Amino acid sequence: MTDESGHTLKSREAQALFRAELQNSDSWSIQYARQYELLERDFRIAQGIVIPPAGYHFGAVSTSYVLGSQRPVNGRLSAEHGSFFSGDRTTVGYSGRLEFSPRFSVEPSLSQNWIDLAKGQFVTRLATARAIFTPSPRTVLSALLQYNSSNHTWSSNVRLRWEYAPGSELFVVYSDGRDTTGSGFPELQNRTLAMKLTYLFRF
Repeated sequence: MTDESGHTLKSREAQALFRAELQNSDSWSIQYARQYELLERDFRIAQGIVIPPAGYHFGAVSTSYVLGSQRPVNGRLSAEHGSFFSGDRTTVGYSGRLEFSPRFSVEPSLSQNWIDLAKGQFVTRLATARAIFTPSPRTVLSALLQYNSSNHTWSSNVRLRWEYAPGSELFVVYSDGRDTTGSGFPELQNRTLAMKLTYLFRF
């Protein structure tokens, strides 16, 4: 990708991928990616760590193993290591689905990054969990919890969808965000409650 004039390269990416499908419906893949990114201004990547403007080349190898959907616990395990701006980055993660019954399931996701740069080292973590409950074909209740260590926040979102008549629905959504930098229970930063009602008129 170039700038509007077409003369300055801003980003570029090339990938090579090998993927194997196993007889048990699992799959395994390995990938090499080569990237270029132009920073036009200072980039604050973490507390006290600023990356100066320049053109940066990245190279990383990643691998993933996907557990087939027929398993009661399925999902994707992944790992990556390679260069990152003025240093390197290692990442591991998991995202998947745990089905406890046809009506109730949980979708967890975890990732952790170890980043080592010329101006410092730091670790970031992101954890989410989505629970989905379907008491009837017309009603779905879902809840999402997320923790992000980069900005030290907890966030939650609860959503109810009810089709009270064919084509007519009620939505109720609650969400909040909390700051984990203090001591004790995370401090509330924001909170919202929204409702939406639709009705299908037939003529």
